[in-house]
Amino acid sequence: MQTAAPRAFEQILGELEASISAGALGAGDRLPPERELAARFGVSRTSVREAIRVLEVMGIVSVRRGAEHGVTLRRQPGNAFSTIVGLLVVLDHVSVHDIVEFRVIVESGAARALAAHGGGDPLDPLLARMEDPTLPQAEFHVLDAAFHVALVRAAGNALLNLVEDAVDGLLRKLVLDVATLDWDWADVRPRLEREHRAIQAAIAARDEDRAASLVSEHIRFWGSRAAARPPSS
Repeated sequence: MQTAAPRAFEQILGELEASISAGALGAGDRLPPERELAARFGVSRTSVREAIRVLEVMGIVSVRRGAEHGVTLRRQPGNAFSTIVGLLVVLDHVSVHDIVEFRVIVESGAARALAAHGGGDPLDPLLARMEDPTLPQAEFHVLDAAFHVALVRAAGNALLNLVEDAVDGLLRKLVLDVATLDWDWADVRPRLEREHRAIQAAIAARDEDRAASLVSEHIRFWGSRAAARPPSS
């Protein structure tokens, strides 16, 4: 069976990837104008615009309009994983259980690696702020997310950082959707604080097994709340 020919915008994406790999383009560089790209690839300017929109959604380029219009390869990546993961869950292609277990694998491994080196310092400032009794619930969840992202970031893998940020944000949104329906926040918050401190203590003590186990239990508790959300109306 013949393979379908690549669409024009796919051809452009491939050519741009090749240019970046060859060193002709790099982060921070501006792409040639639409007219030049269209002539170079032998396609319409409409196809060029389509390719640029795809790259923008993927977080690869930034598009400036107006007096300083132009398309630039981003120095810091956007996170298309957030959109992709959210759509996969809404379409039931990926379950909340899968999201939770993915985080268990990633974060327990990160905790184990951090404990092996006696880390934990990046977590302490976040925990101190989370334990402020006057902190509103919404701000607590923001810091809670930052705690988990910081944990994975300590593993030093840029791709894991992006994926963790996406799945953590989705799971946190699902939990917040039902937080006011079935949570006694006055009881849940102290539990989360204790679990975070226990994780930090295990990492500081270089207890790799305990750090990994505590992270796994903590994420599964959090995930159980998301899994219990009511069906969408």
